[in-house]
Amino acid sequence: MCGLTGSLLLAFMALPTIISISEDAIAGVPRTYREAAFGLGATRWQTLWRIILPSASSGILAAVMLGIGRVVGETMVVLMVTGNAPVIPRSILQPLRTLTATIAGEMGETVGGSEHYFALFAVGLVLFAITFSVNFVADLFLRRARK
Repeated sequence: MCGLTGSLLLAFMALPTIISISEDAIAGVPRTYREAAFGLGATRWQTLWRIILPSASSGILAAVMLGIGRVVGETMVVLMVTGNAPVIPRSILQPLRTLTATIAGEMGETVGGSEHYFALFAVGLVLFAITFSVNFVADLFLRRARK
């Protein structure tokens, strides 16, 4: 149970989101781009690297950002896998606790109206701001990709 385990697990959990949206971005590249590249003698590999991926790059970047947004919001999986240690780790191999896991683990035992109670709400506000920002920027990239 360590940060490395949690990181790998979250990476695998984000992959379906990233792959699905990236696939849509790549499929959104006009077919005429591919046909024009092949007509000029480009190979499939050259067409992919020089035409398709640059055209779909903003959609792929948006997919990555939405995957990151999903990872930031995960609570229980991380709580169970990373060791749930309320300390600052000095190594990726040490147990740790994420902000979402801190809220989930401590809110039930906190006295209502105490400083600790309001600190947990502040942590939630920070998480909301991070998630909102990531989703907002991803939406900007998706709008740019659709143009």
